[in-house]
Amino acid sequence: MNEPSVRIVFLPSGLRGSVTPGTRLDQAARQIGADVQSLCGGQGKCGKCRVRIASPTANRGSLSPPSAAETEALSAADLAGGWRLACQTEVFGDVTVEVPEESRTRRQVIRKAPGNRAITPNPAIRRLQLQVQPPDRHFPMADWERLKTESAFMDQAISPVPDISVLRSLPAILRQNEGRVTMAVHVDGHCVGILKDPDIPLAGVALDIGTTSLAAHLCDLATGQVLATASAINPQVVFGEDVISRIAHASTGPEATDQLHRSIIDAVNDLLEALWDQSGISPEATVDMVCVGNPCMHHLFLGLDPSGLGLAPFVPVVSQSVSVYARDLGLHLAAGASIHWLPLVSGFVGADTIGALLATTDEWNGKTVLMVDVGTNGEIVLAHENRLRCASCATGPALEGATLRHGMRAAAGAIERVWIDPETLTVRYRVIGDIPECPVPPVGICGSGIIDAVAAMLKAGVIGPNGRLKRDLNTPRMLVSGNHLAFVLVPAEESATGRPIVIDQEDIRAVQMAKGAIHAAGRLLMEAADVKTVDKVLLCGAFGSVIDPVAATLIGLVPETAPERIVATGNAAGDGARLALLDRTRRVEAARLALRLEYLELTLHPRFQREFAMAMFFPHKETMPSEKETR
Repeated sequence: MNEPSVRIVFLPSGLRGSVTPGTRLDQAARQIGADVQSLCGGQGKCGKCRVRIASPTANRGSLSPPSAAETEALSAADLAGGWRLACQTEVFGDVTVEVPEESRTRRQVIRKAPGNRAITPNPAIRRLQLQVQPPDRHFPMADWERLKTESAFMDQAISPVPDISVLRSLPAILRQNEGRVTMAVHVDGHCVGILKDPDIPLAGVALDIGTTSLAAHLCDLATGQVLATASAINPQVVFGEDVISRIAHASTGPEATDQLHRSIIDAVNDLLEALWDQSGISPEATVDMVCVGNPCMHHLFLGLDPSGLGLAPFVPVVSQSVSVYARDLGLHLAAGASIHWLPLVSGFVGADTIGALLATTDEWNGKTVLMVDVGTNGEIVLAHENRLRCASCATGPALEGATLRHGMRAAAGAIERVWIDPETLTVRYRVIGDIPECPVPPVGICGSGIIDAVAAMLKAGVIGPNGRLKRDLNTPRMLVSGNHLAFVLVPAEESATGRPIVIDQEDIRAVQMAKGAIHAAGRLLMEAADVKTVDKVLLCGAFGSVIDPVAATLIGLVPETAPERIVATGNAAGDGARLALLDRTRRVEAARLALRLEYLELTLHPRFQREFAMAMFFPHKETMPSEKETR
């Protein structure tokens, strides 16, 4: 007997398919391949998955009643007009769903190009070419032993150790190539694989697994040259924009953990295919991989239970560096290739921080430097007098645009720069993907845009130091509806959605919370080191690379620092992975760095809440704010 099913059609894409009754619309969209955002992991908090049910009256019995989250996020008129949240709506009958422009997933602009740091190759894998003698019937030595005997004449420090995949292919290779064998051998002697093409370069992959995006660089292990680069959105974003949402999902059971694990492994295999297509390198010649990422991404990539990261005292399964076979994870590299993860520091400071430190050693070694990686979680490191102190703070996804009223990722149509005339309050903006020949109307605002916008609003007097919008401004850009205030960046007639793009009080408060956490963390690290100022601030990561230093200074993103001392380092974490891939001594250095880092747990610090409250102001306050100021 066939199981009951309901049919769903998604517009305007026209994608359609059948699902089991009781399936949520966001889950149905994932199954069918429809384009619907899901940023809060199905909790109904972000409101970014608004969809409209065609013929809502006729289809009323086909859907679950509006949830509490929907009645809070949507007006009665919206609900009557068929608007629902896809993550809250279960479907029980055939239905057609319209996905509006602002609810569609857009291809994010991923700014994770490799840096130009010079690297002298000293890889963990090298090529070994041998001429193996045929067996002697009077002394019939085994194939592998004959190969090992030949390698002994080549001044090998360690005799090759066979991998099962090598033993399986060795007989045919020896007989087809008249005894000529080209192997990829690890410095510990492990034979990674036998190359069918003896002239193909040995290659490795440096992989940066971010909460939002993935970036992979295929490198020639002999020359250090980057042969190809590929990037993609982390597919786990459908389970939540932040690591806490993903930990919560994984904690529901082993099946959920495996679901998150398989999604990232499949995505990395897709990246590998893209790298090979670009470079002409084959899978069998891709013999090594080094990974960086935060502790949650580390655990989900390796298939480890991340639930310990979500509960005090926030303990990872393992913090030291880890090497595993690619085949054990289902990754399509050379059969005997291994995957090396740089070490973690704590439950919230991961291998990406270690990678960034590796890549920026010349910038911070012997100096007083604050290194800040701004993302859904902020990692801050202070280097001073040969000591490294670090902290982690929850910034939330506001700085990546996820929780803002009209926020979005850095994709085509996102406002990334904002200027406001202090006299007229005229707004100018720059949109990602907009060029004179093909204008792109704005859809929403991304992280760099919200930093710019808040700084410009502060400078123009639209908001005060406490972050409150000024109700009495004489401008049509200030929308007032009871106690709700919003400032219009883009009028309805200029936007792609036909609705105005605004920044309201909740958006500003989200920025205050994020920047306040980073500022307070930096200040407490500086206090622990008895430091009043720093020589330089390094902004790491894709987001840090596009923040305007002047805007960052105006809002007080970091403790008192002149704009000229704020330096964007690009994707330092990915560059650190590339260093460790091409120079095996950097893996030892990474382990030493992890041991040197002194972790400051902000949740236990007696003054964090006080510093956080002061840092909520623009740019910050030196004394505790009064109750009147915080209103």
